[in-house]
Amino acid sequence: MRILKLALFILGCALMSESLLLGIEVDGERDEGYGDPVAVQRIQTGFGDPGSELDAAYAIVLEEKLYLMITGNLEPNFNKLEIFIDSKLGGQNKIIAKENPNNDNWSAKFDGFTFDSGFTADYLLIVRHGLGGTQLDLDFAELGEGGKGSLIGRFDPVSLGRPGPFEASNGVVIGFDNTNSAGIGSTQGQLANQESASLVSTGLELSIPMNLIGSPRGEIKICAMINGHGHDYLSNQFLGSMPEWTRNPGTNGQGEFVQDSSLKDVDLNDYEGDQFFVVSGPVTPLQIINLSYDAESENVSITWASYPDSFYTIESSIDMKVWQEMDDGIESQGEQTTHDHLILGNKDKSRFYRIVKE
Repeated sequence: MRILKLALFILGCALMSESLLLGIEVDGERDEGYGDPVAVQRIQTGFGDPGSELDAAYAIVLEEKLYLMITGNLEPNFNKLEIFIDSKLGGQNKIIAKENPNNDNWSAKFDGFTFDSGFTADYLLIVRHGLGGTQLDLDFAELGEGGKGSLIGRFDPVSLGRPGPFEASNGVVIGFDNTNSAGIGSTQGQLANQESASLVSTGLELSIPMNLIGSPRGEIKICAMINGHGHDYLSNQFLGSMPEWTRNPGTNGQGEFVQDSSLKDVDLNDYEGDQFFVVSGPVTPLQIINLSYDAESENVSITWASYPDSFYTIESSIDMKVWQEMDDGIESQGEQTTHDHLILGNKDKSRFYRIVKE
């Protein structure tokens, strides 16, 4: 009986060297490992100078953690840095209070608030800075019915004499350095110097376990904003940035504070551009993870790690020098894809296979 010899040719995709991973310390100071910013502030803050401002955002996914660095300042008066994350199917484009947990009374105050189209919030991190001007509180919430939210950590970087890292109860790690005195200025709504914003290197830094936000394999969208101490008066500091001459939306979108009201009149679609930024998801090495041959049917079955919404080509070779296309336009089946093909030609020769992402 003839035996077909098969070999796997694995195409590896190097993600990052371990030295780079070790180069990111969650201490509120931007590391070179983040690379270029994913969002930069375009306008000057309406919340004082150096009160509360968001200068730029940096993010990278490594070792099943989302590392997020937001440079700038958070005034120690219980102003909130609210970070909404869109990382899975579903979510809320318009916040509905009764369908969310209400830790720190956030969902009652966001009731009716609308994100840009294309953004549906799944999770929320709330950073509060106050209590003696030094304490930092961190809340986490999963949006939607059945979702839970709570305080996950209380830290005092100033009294402890270090900006981090501090680990919260659910595995989130935080660093906070509030010493920035440069950045964007405070002529509310006027264009900021984006180069100066990009040069700011301190602020809030987070390491978020990917399994805490649904273990996403694709893109992650983030909307970050500065809010007042009661979650009910929005500043003009968003990342992605608001357009030029945007003043503080306040409670009603017109810059006014409305007692006992929610942010129901604020719709981010009313502002030019996207008030969110996109982070590339984890890179899955393109590799064959299973190969089998059925001698009776003379079919080879190949399974490889794949990306959703992608297409692939299978190539074959008997010498790893000349490659022949066996099939193309193979649509991804998700995180793994399996494809069968019939062996043609000389079945006594060894064969090598490789997968190419189109």
